[in-house]
Amino acid sequence: MTTVMTVVTNLNRKRPRAELREAIFTAALLLIQERGYDGASVDDIAAAAGVAKGTFFNFFPTKLDVMKAYYAGIDVEVVRLRAQMDAASPLEAFRTYADGVEAILLREGRLMLDLLDLAASDPDMRRIDEDSGAADADEFATYLASAQALGRIRANVDPVKASVVCVDLWAGAIRAWLLHPRSGSLGPLFGGRIDLLFFGLGYHP
Repeated sequence: MTTVMTVVTNLNRKRPRAELREAIFTAALLLIQERGYDGASVDDIAAAAGVAKGTFFNFFPTKLDVMKAYYAGIDVEVVRLRAQMDAASPLEAFRTYADGVEAILLREGRLMLDLLDLAASDPDMRRIDEDSGAADADEFATYLASAQALGRIRANVDPVKASVVCVDLWAGAIRAWLLHPRSGSLGPLFGGRIDLLFFGLGYHP
């Protein structure tokens, strides 16, 4: 170990673990945002965070684990948006939800494209994405059951089956939007799809 790295290591031992992890996580996301996932090496991330390479691995076994943690954080934000949906006004609620997600996507930029690519190419990330989609379907099913109880959709509609369609429509809208992001476009893009679904569900405003 060089003298410089010895000094860096000794300094880092005095930093709280939470602070070290946050420094590494932030540096990683900034570099991935700037260079893309493949273009940001662990060496570069460690240098940007001011830590030894070994310190990176103390918190993240691989670079992919940074993206897994990032995905989890975005997922929490999206879940919060879904929790605010009003079952009494489903169509308006879905459009508001889409607008909220779009704001997150615009804020995060290239990182979201990297997540999409990883979900398509990496088995671990694909599994995480599929688990997230299953959780989305469960929440949409609960939401649609509430809308049904309020008489907004037909009583003979199966909320579970309808929620699966919602997730498919949502995934299609997100992918289409990410390929050609335009401010304000996700709401109408998803809204057109959801309009057709709610027509089939016998929506009553």
